Amino acid sequence: MTVTTDRATGVADDPRDLVSPETFDKITDFLVTRHRVTRRYAERVFAQTLVFLKAVADNPDIRIVPDISVDPGWHAFIEHTIEYAEFCDPVAGRFLHHVPIMIEDIGSGAVMARTIPALHATGYQVDMEFWETGESCCPPQPCF
Repeated sequence: MTVTTDRATGVADDPRDLVSPETFDKITDFLVTRHRVTRRYAERVFAQTLVFLKAVADNPDIRIVPDISVDPGWHAFIEHTIEYAEFCDPVAGRFLHHVPIMIEDIGSGAVMARTIPALHATGYQVDMEFWETGESCCPPQPCF
């Protein structure tokens, strides 16, 4: 596991601090049940989901996307609409909509090249194991 830190302080913030412990546990438990993964894995997925959403909030004018390993965490969070809305307001000042769309720079990898620096810029722990596939949540030929 590779976790990056804030270069200025040498310590990155814990993304769990972006939600209440109750919300973190609730979404993590949901991921464990829905995706049949270990609790530790679900915790890591949801933590990276929170880093991603913070990056989205901080970069309203650029398109960034979750890696395919993080996307289930976003979907799980969205399904818990009360907790998701409670997160969006203080973190982003707006509702962070999930707008799945296939655009050229997703297929080319350019969007992931923008996403990774945006994640690091949040100051939160980035677990690069969840960002190494280079694949976004939108497959090249999605089924409709």
